[in-house]
Amino acid sequence: MVRVNKPPKKIGPAQKFARVLLSEVIQLYFWIMNTLRFKNHLDIEQPCVMAVYHDELMPIIHYFRNQGITAIASQNHFGYAIAKVMERYDYEVALGSPSRGGKDAFFQLLRAARKGKTIAFAVDGSRGPRHEMKQGAMILAKKTKLPLYLIRASYDGWRIENSWDKSKFPKPFANVSFTYERFAMEDYADEPDIEVALLAAQTQLSNLQIDDYQAP
Repeated sequence: MVRVNKPPKKIGPAQKFARVLLSEVIQLYFWIMNTLRFKNHLDIEQPCVMAVYHDELMPIIHYFRNQGITAIASQNHFGYAIAKVMERYDYEVALGSPSRGGKDAFFQLLRAARKGKTIAFAVDGSRGPRHEMKQGAMILAKKTKLPLYLIRASYDGWRIENSWDKSKFPKPFANVSFTYERFAMEDYADEPDIEVALLAAQTQLSNLQIDDYQAP
């Protein structure tokens, strides 16, 4: 059965207010992230497609602020709120998820990539499973012939236990270190099954650093 994307939800005044309030809370946290100390830098080609895990997004978003990056966020309250804040830092944000607006969001990313913009992709979003890479970033890199970079971030932070991805928010003045590698898409140019390349990229991304999440 073909999955049909649902139209954007209509929301009332109370929900609109909640989104505004949430965006201001996120903005406050973005200001706090100005204290982060980056121990190394990402020496990557641009434009490119960056593949990251959803729970490690926050310091990566902060690192690439004001660089005209295009990203994707879910069509839920948190997605809308963080998109509003990211747009204040020169991000272009496409709103969509597998169940709602996903096709439109992907084509927005595709258009941005073809205009020479770098794309940031949380490869296990928007619902998980956690640290399980989906096809989106790889398909985008393949269609646009942009290099695909796999990026991890290591830092001291607080875990949100009740979130599907166990999101990790960096503590003030935390040291942030990146580990990253370019994925050799050219090695799979003649491979008809994208799942073969996807599994290799998933393994490479996971092996960049040890997952420090421990269930309570």
